[in-house]
Amino acid sequence: MVDYVTIFEKLYDNYGPQGWWPANSRFEISVGAILTQNTMWRNVVVSIKNLENAGLMEPYRMYIASSEKLANLIRPSGFPKLKAGRLKNFLSFFSEFSFDFEILDRFDTKTLSELLLKVNGIGEETANSMLLYIFERPVFISDAYSKRLFLRIGIKENFEITNVMKDSKTLGEFHALIVQHSKVYCRSKPICQNCPLLGICEYGEKYV
Repeated sequence: MVDYVTIFEKLYDNYGPQGWWPANSRFEISVGAILTQNTMWRNVVVSIKNLENAGLMEPYRMYIASSEKLANLIRPSGFPKLKAGRLKNFLSFFSEFSFDFEILDRFDTKTLSELLLKVNGIGEETANSMLLYIFERPVFISDAYSKRLFLRIGIKENFEITNVMKDSKTLGEFHALIVQHSKVYCRSKPICQNCPLLGICEYGEKYV
C-alpha cells in the first residue's frame, strides 16, 4: 500500500521546497488564511498589497479601520463584505489577547484550535492553516486538493498523517507540495501523462 512518506518524497524530489507560507509576518499569514477561502492565491496577493499600501497590515490599525474601507481593499479576493466581516471577527478575538501571538502560543494545540474555531468565519481548514503556519503545530490541512489526490492514489483508510509525520515543517511542506501538484497535474480534470506520482496512483494506472 502506498504511504504518505512515499508521496511526500516523490513530490519533494519533483518540485523541491516550496517556501510556504509566503508572508512577512504571522499576522499576514492569518489575514491570508482568511482571504484565500474560495479564491486563488494570486488574488489574495493583490489584496494584501492593497492593505500594505493603505498601512493596514498591522492588527490594531486594521481593527479600527471601517468595514467598508476594508472590504474595498480586499475586493480582489472576492466576497469583500463577507471576508471583511470575517477579518473583523478574527481581530475582535485577537484583541482579547492584546494582538499578541505569543500569548496564544501558550495554549496547547487542542485548546488553541477550539479557540480559533469559535471565531465566526474560521472553519477547520482555516484554523489548521493558522495552527500549522503561524503557531508551527503538527497538524495536517485536509483540503479539497489533498482529498482528491489521496482518493485518486487509492488511499481509502482514514489514517492520520500526523501519526507518521510529526514535524510541523514537514507537514507544512507536504501541504504546499500537494497544492503545487494539484495545480500542475492533479487538477479536477487530471493530466496524468508525465505525472511524478504516476507509478503509485490507481487512477493513473491506465497510463503506465
